[in-house]
Amino acid sequence: MEYIKSKKFNLDIYNIDSNLFEWVGDDVKQAEHIYTKPYSYWKTVFKKAFSSYLFITCFSLLVIFLLMSFTIAVGKPAVPLLSQPSLPHGPSAQHWFGTGKLGEDIWNKVWIGSRTTLFFAAMVFSIQIVLGLIIGAIWGFYAKLDMLFLEVTRFITIIPDMILWLVIIFLAGGEKGVGIIVFAVSITSWIGLASLMRIQIILTKQTEYNIASKVLGTSGPKVIKNNILPKILPIVIQEIAFALPAAISIDSGLAYLGYGFIQPNKLEKASLGSILNEVLSDNSWQEYPYLLIVPLVFVGGISLLFYMMGKVLADSLDPKTHR
Repeated sequence: MEYIKSKKFNLDIYNIDSNLFEWVGDDVKQAEHIYTKPYSYWKTVFKKAFSSYLFITCFSLLVIFLLMSFTIAVGKPAVPLLSQPSLPHGPSAQHWFGTGKLGEDIWNKVWIGSRTTLFFAAMVFSIQIVLGLIIGAIWGFYAKLDMLFLEVTRFITIIPDMILWLVIIFLAGGEKGVGIIVFAVSITSWIGLASLMRIQIILTKQTEYNIASKVLGTSGPKVIKNNILPKILPIVIQEIAFALPAAISIDSGLAYLGYGFIQPNKLEKASLGSILNEVLSDNSWQEYPYLLIVPLVFVGGISLLFYMMGKVLADSLDPKTHR
């Protein structure tokens, strides 16, 4: 067009009408600009996730479960204080899930237990994620600290988890409150996620774009946040999906040994782990199967919801699927 403007190029020779052309000038920035659709990582993640019918179904069911957990039987005891041992009665119009061995309404009891277990799982989960991501990122990115963290994790994992938790409870004077148990579990809960983070960061930190970022002066934390974390988030999410089942397992195991945060003499309180432990303490569930089926369906259903949501979300978080 420059030739057309300076009349160095005669369009009349080729019978081309010069009115068909428009002089736009020289714009270096415009010439260097790459035209592409605007891209937002998290917007794309949620768009892909909520385009999955499986994710929408699981998410809706989970929201309903959370709403019911925090609204049903609020302020009510799991077992009425004046209850006396009686024969359980199966599900009916008055008691949807039947009644227990003390005449308690299992419908109320499982929702109270779900609320308690979710609270316990949320505390353990939050500490696990914060410590696991931060320590794992530092451990994997800064090679000089590798030996230090290896020795620390070896020292902690020498003792089996359950024994370590019991030792901490004993050192706390036998206190079996939720705070002591969360503290005991949190000492070891971050190690698995931190080790996973370390391995994934070691595998990805020497890729070309990370090396280029460091050469251009990008700080380590920014490289981890912007370059490495999006690539390993799918693996981290899959690990996180088992946080609630793990919390129920810990609660049940400690309750079986008599060191759960819900004690058998505290009838007004319950958790999903204590309910399962109470049912399996004798053979009454064989005569009244619903006593075992109801809490198992709750535990299995919630665990399945978290797993399926985590699976779809992990696929959506993978940057390779965004283009």
